[in-house]
This record gives sequence, structure tokens and C-alpha cells, in this order.
Amino acid sequence: MRTIDACGISCPEPLLMLKKALQSESELMLLLDGKGALGNCEEYAKKQGFDVETTIEGDMFKLHIARAHE
Repeated sequence: MRTIDACGISCPEPLLMLKKALQSESELMLLLDGKGALGNCEEYAKKQGFDVETTIEGDMFKLHIARAHE
């Protein structure tokens, strides 16, 4: 599973990184430290048919994003 560390990166770059990764990945971990990016990335992934599980570790958000099983 690929991990993308987008901590310290301002919007909209984390969302653009996620969009690019989801073109070729069916599962990944996205690391964020901004609440704005968190909401945008969660919403985008869900709209693209992915399940999103978010956990918080200190100031960091970890999004486990995987293709939804039907």
C-alpha cells in the first residue's frame, strides 16, 4: 500500500496529489495535517467510490482510502 505524506502542504496540493494517486491505486494511506484538506480529500475519495477510514494521531490525520467493495 502506497503512503502519501501531504503534511505541511497547503491546499489544493494535497487534493491534487490524491487525485493523481487514485488514477492508478486501489488502496493508499494519505497523511494530512490540515482540516481543510481533510474534508476535501475525504469527500473527493468517497465521490470516486472509495471507502475512507480516518484516524487522528496528534496533529496528523491518517486516511486509509480503499476501493469500495460491492
